[in-house]
Amino acid sequence: MLNLSESELLLWGGIAAMTISIGIGAVCMTVSFITGRKLKKKLEAEYGKPQR
Repeated sequence: MLNLSESELLLWGGIAAMTISIGIGAVCMTVSFITGRKLKKKLEAEYGKPQR
C-alpha cells in the first residue's frame, strides 16, 4: 500500500479522525447557532422579552 508501519497508520488515522470530528463539530455549532437565533426570535415574538 503506502509502505507505512502499523504505528504510522494508527498515527495518521488518529489525526484524520480528529480532523473530521473537528469539522463536524464546527458544522454542528454553526447550525445550532443559526437555529438558536431563530428560536429566540420566535419565542420573543410569542412571549415577549425576558425580564431581568
